[in-house]
Amino acid sequence: MEDKTRFTRRTVQELSGGCDVKILAFGDSITAGFAVRHGFPHFWKQMLADKYPEARIKMINAGTSGDTTLDGLSKLDWSVLSHNPDLITVNFGINDCFMGISVEEFRSNFREIAEKIIANKSELLLLSSQPLETPGYDKLVLPYYQAVGEIARELDVGFVDVYKAWVDRVDKGTSLGSLIIPGLDHPNEEGYEIIAEELIKFF
Repeated sequence: MEDKTRFTRRTVQELSGGCDVKILAFGDSITAGFAVRHGFPHFWKQMLADKYPEARIKMINAGTSGDTTLDGLSKLDWSVLSHNPDLITVNFGINDCFMGISVEEFRSNFREIAEKIIANKSELLLLSSQPLETPGYDKLVLPYYQAVGEIARELDVGFVDVYKAWVDRVDKGTSLGSLIIPGLDHPNEEGYEIIAEELIKFF
């Protein structure tokens, strides 16, 4: 079984030592928490605080609804790197797919974002997104999720396979619709908690 904490070793050490830890979540509406009170950064911070009660954790949500990797590249310096976070999560894909950005361009943009974050000395976790309720749309977006996993392996950074985690839940009897806001193809709070549960495995 893979030791996921190797991707977050410095951050885990700081959390364990009761230090100030700054985490930034970067991405689109899945990160922003569209149409819910609390998205995955909220639940994840709670889980980290429960596990490391001595640490002082600052969680910055830099997700913006509608953003693609092109938007991410354009704002990376001032909205992400300027904060000098200990750890950054990155999640794009759905908007790139539906705004006509090819998988090849998406891969190039996403990799550039990741490489700049690595050069900034922040630890990095890359996230896919959840399954979509419409099978045709789900099939279209899957290559983008797969590209994120491939980039994580190429750069040797953590990959949070949100898609697989949700599929595993559905296979065990949870209905996909029970995790999604009706008609919006975005996670509800129960769906976001699954993402946070996958993230905490790295800590």
